[in-house]
Amino acid sequence: MAQEGYDKLLALTDSRYRLSIIVAKRAAQLKFGVPSVLDPEDQPKNENTVSLAMKELTISDQVRWGDDGTLPSLDEVRRTVEPVRVETPQTFSSPFDDDED
Repeated sequence: MAQEGYDKLLALTDSRYRLSIIVAKRAAQLKFGVPSVLDPEDQPKNENTVSLAMKELTISDQVRWGDDGTLPSLDEVRRTVEPVRVETPQTFSSPFDDDED
């Protein structure tokens, strides 16, 4: 985590271990498709979700976590991000459906 803004991030939490967990959980959310709260010009140039998570926590007040440093679980994030699947009826006939014996 040796990046710019690390000291500012460390001041937001009570320990570097909690900071590591918060950054890792936010990076996982971003990887699962939760959109970034940063404007495109503020986002880091690389595609690394950890760098993006750290940048969000450094300059944005829109990312929140509880007093104990928790974020929503990955299952909660998946339910929020994944589209609802709709079963479509089969519209073609199979050559094996014929009852010609």
